[in-house]
Amino acid sequence: MLRTFLRFLSKTHQNPVPVDLNSGDDVVLYAYLKAPAAHSAGSIVSGSQKQRPERTNVHSSASTFHPSPANQHRERLLSMELIHTKLCSEKRCKKLQTLGIVTTGDLIAADLKTLSARFGAPKKSAPLLKRYRQAIRFALAVPAMMPRDALLLISIHRRSVRGLAMETPAMLYRDLQRFSESSQGQRLMRGRRLPSIKRLRRWIRTCETRLSAMNSAAANSAPPQAIRA
Repeated sequence: MLRTFLRFLSKTHQNPVPVDLNSGDDVVLYAYLKAPAAHSAGSIVSGSQKQRPERTNVHSSASTFHPSPANQHRERLLSMELIHTKLCSEKRCKKLQTLGIVTTGDLIAADLKTLSARFGAPKKSAPLLKRYRQAIRFALAVPAMMPRDALLLISIHRRSVRGLAMETPAMLYRDLQRFSESSQGQRLMRGRRLPSIKRLRRWIRTCETRLSAMNSAAANSAPPQAIRA
């Protein structure tokens, strides 16, 4: 075995000698020579695997837009049909449909003067349609509020976000309960229940948050006061 190994390391050119697999010495040398080749081949494969670029999923990295709850509420409310809002009677909704007013967005964008003239009895219909539009706009400003709820609040003189933010749930519920016992309140309720104190508290908190944001925006946009000498 030593003689064969020295012959392999010799600098002089020698003819290749075939390896005898039946010889014990040659088998050891054959195993020694084959091991580095297998190891180097394995390292090349692993290197190519490491150098292979990883595929990136374009869809997973793409950012998706999620609208805010306030925008979702506004879009859903403007696309809602009047008959589903329970804002007015079914007969009145069908009459508005014949005039091209199907959704709450249609009523917001319509010309009230022209619409009331086509609706009939302009002196009575104009204030009524204006009241409906006011209720829709109030509901748009407060997420989770429906136009029929806003119409109840308008009937007890709560017409704005600022006014509702200054209320307490208990006092607001008391005024709604008193109004529901009147003849006008019974016609407007149509057998429905009053909003719960939990819902009233949620509306008030939302209005407080919006009012605080509006005050902060107004303070930031106001010009600084001049310093007097």
